[in-house]
Amino acid sequence: MKIATNTPLDKILDDGIEDDAITNLYGPAGVGKTNIAICAAIQAAKDGKHVVYIDTEGSFSLDRYFQLGGTEELLKNISFVEPTSWKQQHAEILRLDKGMEKKGVGLIIVDSIVSLYRLELDDNNFQVINRQLATQYSVLSRIARTLKIPVIVTNHVYGIRGEGKEGEKIEMTSRTISKYWSKALIEIKKTEAAGHRLAVVRKHRSVAEGRSIEFEIKEDRLKEVKLLGII
Repeated sequence: MKIATNTPLDKILDDGIEDDAITNLYGPAGVGKTNIAICAAIQAAKDGKHVVYIDTEGSFSLDRYFQLGGTEELLKNISFVEPTSWKQQHAEILRLDKGMEKKGVGLIIVDSIVSLYRLELDDNNFQVINRQLATQYSVLSRIARTLKIPVIVTNHVYGIRGEGKEGEKIEMTSRTISKYWSKALIEIKKTEAAGHRLAVVRKHRSVAEGRSIEFEIKEDRLKEVKLLGII
């Protein structure tokens, strides 16, 4: 079953994100990942679902929420969790395993799953912190699979210097863990046109990899520019 996000991503994902899997949106800062997350939260709330929105960066803006069609009434269907440390984030995600069905939760969003992880990680603790990140992903995956509650996580990227014509390659933060647990990976990229973005399917169970769409970030919506096909 698919859950609509009310963004152009629905078109390349054949009507929305899967309800039994983690969908991972990754890209550089300011590319529009939070805009997509907010649109998805609004749509789920409109559909009568309760949303758990875990905001680790303070990226959620009420002004932007209202611009994109959110209302005071719909806010009643969204529970915000705002951890300020990696320890808090870990505890909050582990706590999600309890009472999801009773609360009527229909969507979980973690924006971003790696912001506090990056601040905590160092040469001495990387094994412990990576295990904790994998545990968080496993909890989210179990909730998605057993309760049919879709999960959206956003992720940062970093560049890897390539050789020859390869140039710089973009990779997700915590790429091995993220790729293992996420059944859908969607890369969001900036284009040369101001305000335009490109979403590309990099991994999916039922949609062709490389399928893409260009969209524009408008004041009141994310608007499709054109469907580019496979890249």
